[in-house]
Amino acid sequence: MAGPRSEDMPTIHQSPEMCELRDWVAAGDGSRYDHQAEGTLRLDVTHSNLLQRWHDIIFDENMTVGRVKEKLYRHGGTPGAHQELFLKRGGSDTIYMMDEDKTLRYYGTRNGMEIHIKDTDPHSISLHGGLEDVSQVEKYVMDDEAYDKLDNSVRAIKKREQARAAVKAAEAKREAAERGEELGTVEEEPEVDMEQLAKDFPTDGRCEVQPGGRRGAIGYVGKVTGMKGVFIGIRLDEPMGMNDGCGLDGKKYFECQGAKYGCFSKPENVVVGDYPERDPFASDDEF
Repeated sequence: MAGPRSEDMPTIHQSPEMCELRDWVAAGDGSRYDHQAEGTLRLDVTHSNLLQRWHDIIFDENMTVGRVKEKLYRHGGTPGAHQELFLKRGGSDTIYMMDEDKTLRYYGTRNGMEIHIKDTDPHSISLHGGLEDVSQVEKYVMDDEAYDKLDNSVRAIKKREQARAAVKAAEAKREAAERGEELGTVEEEPEVDMEQLAKDFPTDGRCEVQPGGRRGAIGYVGKVTGMKGVFIGIRLDEPMGMNDGCGLDGKKYFECQGAKYGCFSKPENVVVGDYPERDPFASDDEF
């Protein structure tokens, strides 16, 4: 299917939306200098060695070119002796402000014009990105031996914290030894009466498992490899589980309809009782 050609599409300058945006951005251009002090000028300044551009730098129209160079030295870092100033008055109208004793008014300077600084110093610090390219700045690197001598470094603080922790652990171990206790022992889980558990959760018995009130039938009771404690395996009526009756090791513990129709749950989360399969077409009142 042939679509519109790019040459048939409006350009940015022809687009109504872009024209409206331009008008909104430039709405105040006609009055931006209305409240400016008499005899002052707001000019843009550019530099031959710098990418940056300074907007609305304020000058007096009676400033001589020599005084302008003194002021621009504080912006671009180029001494006045190495500055050549060009006044861009719009379009291709650019003049060289050669006479340092002439004023900005003499050269016809108006608000919004641009002064361009040409840096003639072959050894200028701003040449080749000297003032803007941070990759040229030599980074300070401290060797490990000097860093280890610092008392307020992150490494020193961590070492002190580790030393204090080791002292506390040693004291706790000593106190526990005096009381006849042993640190690091993990309390074992109480023994589970598997025979009673099998009676409480009979195979194929209907049940409801939390969370979610999921219903199904019991398919397995016992330990599962890779999981701590005893679990009840449930064949769910709906695919709301996490497995198909297999454990983490891939061993099959009970059969179920398919993927996500099986789950393992702790006994305290399973309630055995008269839990028939839910009718998906029944109303909530019937439950």
